[in-house]
Amino acid sequence: MNIVLFDNIADEDLQDSIFITGFQGFGMVGYLTSRHLVLELKLKRIGFVKTKYYPETTIYTREIGVIYPFELYYGVVNGKKLLVLLNNGTPIIRDRTNYADLVARWVKEKKVSSAILVGGLDPSLRESEEEKYRWIPVGGYEGKLNAQLLENRHIIGPLALLIMFMDAYKVPGVAIFAFTELYRPDPRASAAAVEVIGEMLGFKIDTTRLLEEAKIIESIEAERERMLKTIEMEESERKGHPIYL
Repeated sequence: MNIVLFDNIADEDLQDSIFITGFQGFGMVGYLTSRHLVLELKLKRIGFVKTKYYPETTIYTREIGVIYPFELYYGVVNGKKLLVLLNNGTPIIRDRTNYADLVARWVKEKKVSSAILVGGLDPSLRESEEEKYRWIPVGGYEGKLNAQLLENRHIIGPLALLIMFMDAYKVPGVAIFAFTELYRPDPRASAAAVEVIGEMLGFKIDTTRLLEEAKIIESIEAERERMLKTIEMEESERKGHPIYL
């Protein structure tokens, strides 16, 4: 398992970068957020993570070419070096510990300035409609965000592993958990995460694309619910009026 770079990128170029990533967990918030940053900020693909049990799937796009399961993107935006790991897939269970360990060690070796890890959070924990997210400090991070800490709650999945290894290797940063729909992609929650990241970086990141995707998904969900209610009403009426032969 190792990280493959397409070009000879000097360590000095990556030094002091802000590392950002997330996975396809609740609401796919971490993945959608990472993908949006890559597309909206027009970052350049510089390499990928090669795992021992590599997923046997790919896709081709004219804009990017052959897509890898775990891609690294880099760019300088408004004077900030950004290094984004886009997890188009999820490492299989037997790879996940080594994956998180490799990524955390690599960003530590490259001397990134900080890390921003993104995931989704159960909306039942929300105390008000205005509350968009919670967060935890990682690796000795000394800053503050304008939200409650996520305390005494279990964090699960590959993001939990990455948080632990980042903390162990003293990579300072935060884990942001946006309140999300649990069982479908939630671009609206990702938009909230992107806004927080923009505040941390010191510049605004347009979320129009995410909000448009959210409207499409919400429209489909509304239509699905309408159809289910119609079917239930028709079934109820049929049971209430037996047919005699």
